[in-house]
Amino acid sequence: MGVMSVAAPTQRLPFGTTIERVRAGVSCPRCRASSDPGEPFCSHCGARVVVMRAGRAPADVTATRSLQFAALVVLANTVIGALTFGVVFLVSDAARLLEAALFLEGIKLLVVGVLATTAIRLGVRGIRDTAAGGLRGRGRAVAGIVISSIFALLVLLSFSAVLAMFLVL
Repeated sequence: MGVMSVAAPTQRLPFGTTIERVRAGVSCPRCRASSDPGEPFCSHCGARVVVMRAGRAPADVTATRSLQFAALVVLANTVIGALTFGVVFLVSDAARLLEAALFLEGIKLLVVGVLATTAIRLGVRGIRDTAAGGLRGRGRAVAGIVISSIFALLVLLSFSAVLAMFLVL
């Protein structure tokens, strides 16, 4: 028949880890015993031995989240702007048109404002976390802050213009 081997159960790998081996000095993360670089499991306790590639640090999560929230700012602005545009064509009464536009601009200001504030706060935290240079993602944090700030400013200006029209008319 043949030689049969059974592998020990492994722990769930953290996000971003690779199974690439470093050819010198691999130790088990569970029992700290020296392990053979060619073996995927520790010969002492059976845990999976995973080593990240040398020279690469994990990307900072908060910096990445800042950019993700910035993308949500753009998406929310697009969706609510399309709804506002649709209401302009559906409402036939001129008095109600301005009220509906002001209401939808207020909703857009609220939603985009909350998302932009979250993106900016996460971006600032991401810049702070990546300041030492040990983590990647500083560009994502800066991009999240810039995109969110620009869209928040545009939405604020749009709301101010509609409010001014509402108060004048």
